[in-house]
Amino acid sequence: MEEIVLKTDEDDGVDDAGTISFGQVEEEPERQGSEKGIYPASSIKIDRVQYSIFEMKRRYDRGNICLDPDFQRGIVWKPRQKSELIESVIMGIPLPLIYMAETMEGKLVIVDGRQRLTTFFDYMDNQFALNGLRILPELNRYKFEDLEKDSGKRKFAIDIEDFQLVIQIIKYPTPDRVRFDIFDRVNRGGTPLNNQEMRNALYQGKSTRLLKVLASTEEFKAATGYSISSTHMKDKYIILRAIGFYLWKVGKLKTKTGERVMYRSDMEEFLGISMEYLNRAPDGEIQYLEELFCKVMVCSEHALGRDGFRIPSDSGKRRPVSMTLFESLFCFIAMLLENVPTVTIGRISSAVSEMLEDSVFLQSLTYNVDSASSVWCRMQMVEKWFERIEAAEAGGEV
Repeated sequence: MEEIVLKTDEDDGVDDAGTISFGQVEEEPERQGSEKGIYPASSIKIDRVQYSIFEMKRRYDRGNICLDPDFQRGIVWKPRQKSELIESVIMGIPLPLIYMAETMEGKLVIVDGRQRLTTFFDYMDNQFALNGLRILPELNRYKFEDLEKDSGKRKFAIDIEDFQLVIQIIKYPTPDRVRFDIFDRVNRGGTPLNNQEMRNALYQGKSTRLLKVLASTEEFKAATGYSISSTHMKDKYIILRAIGFYLWKVGKLKTKTGERVMYRSDMEEFLGISMEYLNRAPDGEIQYLEELFCKVMVCSEHALGRDGFRIPSDSGKRRPVSMTLFESLFCFIAMLLENVPTVTIGRISSAVSEMLEDSVFLQSLTYNVDSASSVWCRMQMVEKWFERIEAAEAGGEV
């Protein structure tokens, strides 16, 4: 079977420690296999279809097309560019392909072609009039409704509605890492994108709203020392990892078929499943996660200070916030708050200090960080200290 090499994400986290890897393992403690960064060609599912502008507008009006995902950035077209596009359509000039991705719900998210579709839909909604046309100057100052009302120009309105757009649709459930690679290739001439921005577009719903709320909370900003930039959604990325691993650790993270998720060194798959789960979750659970997250942030700031998510340095130099330490301590403190309500700030602080003296734990935070073995190592440390504190509190130890 033909295999395609997949590049890794260059900067998807908060710190630069470790490497992103895509190999899979069968058991958590094992090292990942040697076949990293590849996927079979059979994983790619792309349909080539043709829809008229009228049909695309109808789908958009019904909420089945998303034109404004967060990964779509760039300069908005000027009025003359919009007018010339409409003129080209009336003249029957072929246009470049439009790329879209299908979500789990069957909606279409724009990958490439947003400005063109926005122009078509805005014109048909009479948001602007044609201007600056050189080949068809008699249409200057005409809105779409003007074309429809003018018996001599009505055929132009029909030409616009009937114009056929050629669209490539990346079908669901093509794996996220395949879709991300396609997005990158399609958008290579523009602003570089990262996986969290693309993921935020593909899984719009409760998950994206929750991440937006959590990233904007004062509790999160204070606990991380106001140091995590929202640029390229780094704040949402570190929060999603923490929420995902918490749900996985406590056994709540399940696939849409109800099966418990096994982490297999594929971070893109894991985070995609996490967002799918959150989109299906009851409103009550989303509210609970929001409240728990804020409680953990407040507790961590009191116990660890605003540098508590930074790995200590022998040189004393202040390091960036560590995404792996953040997700590990989030799980640790969340489990304590849920199960050991009498735990003290001092006990949490002492436990974290001892964790950070463990060389194996430190290595799991900084080396091959997304491999199943490193994740398993970190979570074993969390489990060990959680059980130790739980037992101590139950026994009345101080």
